[in-house]
Amino acid sequence: MGISRLAFGILATAVAFGLSPSPSHAGTFSISPLRVEFSASVKVGALTIRNQEDSPVVVQAQAMLWEQGDGQDRLTPTRDVLVSPAVFTVPGNGSQLVRLALRVPADARRELSYRVILTEVPQQPKPGYTGLNVALRLSLPVFVAPAEAATPQLEWSASRDADGAISITARNTGDAHDRVLSFQAASSTGTPVASEEVAAYLLPGQSRTWRLDNQKNTTISGAGWNRFRVKGTTEAGDFEVETLLKEH
Repeated sequence: MGISRLAFGILATAVAFGLSPSPSHAGTFSISPLRVEFSASVKVGALTIRNQEDSPVVVQAQAMLWEQGDGQDRLTPTRDVLVSPAVFTVPGNGSQLVRLALRVPADARRELSYRVILTEVPQQPKPGYTGLNVALRLSLPVFVAPAEAATPQLEWSASRDADGAISITARNTGDAHDRVLSFQAASSTGTPVASEEVAAYLLPGQSRTWRLDNQKNTTISGAGWNRFRVKGTTEAGDFEVETLLKEH
């Protein structure tokens, strides 16, 4: 599985070095598995990084505490999860095993969340190369299940601001993460409003809002618009709910 197919929880970021508009060059590597899951009884794990290029690639690995606030991810360096080795070279068409170890106890009730960031260390370009040297950065989730059974619980709401735009909010009131993959919003009479492909994680106690700018006061009025129907798919399964439309 190459970089273009790392779908579930993998974030790819290209960092370019140089000024030339010529074609760029980057290594290609893949990771398995796409997430790590710890618990009170499972405190070690491993990743396999495969280099799909002929040339060796140097990779730096770092564990980050993963929190959310105001709909944004917050990553902070942490020693809660040990990553070894922290810097390594993957030979051309070869692989490297990276071991992970949880160094803190699982929470009694709420899932803990981290991310492991794998960054390609850019190498010195060959003499005469005038293109861009692009470094790949991959991020995968690490979850620590609590001692007690925990599940996500999404609560959906809809609101309209002074400009007439509709916002859809999902709040996770459960004790484990969920991941919204897609949703559709419609009036209670079935008039469609929007369809979104989002792929957004919601950690316990956090919320995320999507503003649907295409809807204005002139198009949402009359019977059936005081309630909204939201249906879609999350990592936990399909859902369909109705919610009141709040005015702001």
